[in-house]
Amino acid sequence: MARGIPAYALGGLIILVGFIASLTLILSIPSPLTTVTGYLNMTANAYLGFGSNLLVAIGQNNFNFPITRVSIYIPRTGTNITLSGEIPSGSYFLLMIYQGLNNTVIVSPGLSVTGNPGNLANLTKSGVAYSLNATAVVYDVVKRGLFQLTTQDSGVVCAISVITNVSRPIIGVYIFQMAPMGGTEVTGFNLVSLGQVIGEVRCNVSEPIPVLPGEPTYFAINISSINGTLEPLGIWYTCNATPTTSLPSLLYLNLALKYVYTYNNIVIRREDWFPVYIIPMQLSNT
Repeated sequence: MARGIPAYALGGLIILVGFIASLTLILSIPSPLTTVTGYLNMTANAYLGFGSNLLVAIGQNNFNFPITRVSIYIPRTGTNITLSGEIPSGSYFLLMIYQGLNNTVIVSPGLSVTGNPGNLANLTKSGVAYSLNATAVVYDVVKRGLFQLTTQDSGVVCAISVITNVSRPIIGVYIFQMAPMGGTEVTGFNLVSLGQVIGEVRCNVSEPIPVLPGEPTYFAINISSINGTLEPLGIWYTCNATPTTSLPSLLYLNLALKYVYTYNNIVIRREDWFPVYIIPMQLSNT
């Protein structure tokens, strides 16, 4: 003769099922402690050269949680790039896309890059703003933003200079040649502060710094010393003063590059100024 479930066991089972259902409901409700707030900030500029173009995008995570993925889409160029890696709250990220006649170089320090760089040659007008769509993934929450990409003419070279750690006064410099032929040699550089009080430090190099089309030339300057070595090039430099103690401020710092561009019988000697961006990053101590 079959025996039924005792009343006390059935009651306990009902209580257990109810508890599990209640627990599932509670876990499905977003906790105020994990609510994503804030926004993504981004500026983007395209430098139009003599057959080569450079896109530079600088973003900041103003969310209360790290960003794990950022996707950037530019309808005009077909650019569809995804940056992967942890971008902590308050930190910046940098994306540079350089396109020559036959090659594309993508640089994003500390992040992995996938996707389609598009065709920057479609940016045919300077002084024009194009739309840029960005999607950030923050704590598995998708946040979208619409930004502007502005264009401007470039000289023979374009330098992107960044300070990524304010506690270590090192300037990382990426120099791109914006002409697809010939070559450039940087013969010296100055650091100029353009705040309320203007200050300038002049620096010489032991040998010219070569810059060629196709790949950027990168070096780091330790501006806490009057002299040192440009890493990783191994070129010695010396300045007439220590930049960090001689310049009134690093907030309005500019890098002036002295260079000579040569192509066949064409020789151009120039000194161009470029802003130094202060963009603290997570991997700034590397």
